[in-house]
Amino acid sequence: RRERSRDAARCRRSREAEVFGQLALALPFARGVSAHLDKASIMRLTISYLRVHRLLAAGQGPPKKKSPPQKNSTG
Repeated sequence: RRERSRDAARCRRSREAEVFGQLALALPFARGVSAHLDKASIMRLTISYLRVHRLLAAGQGPPKKKSPPQKNSTG
């Protein structure tokens, strides 16, 4: 039973590593960069990429900062 559980865990980790590898390669980075990312970085960058992609697809662009009020100059 213990050996079967160990084999199942090994198989699960292998599939997980494959999925994370594919996800890293799908990100818009050079392959050299993508190959050295850890799982947390892959997830963080993927989420950020999807957020930006969603904003751009909606035509909103990045959120704009409020500019400080300008003083009227009467000279």
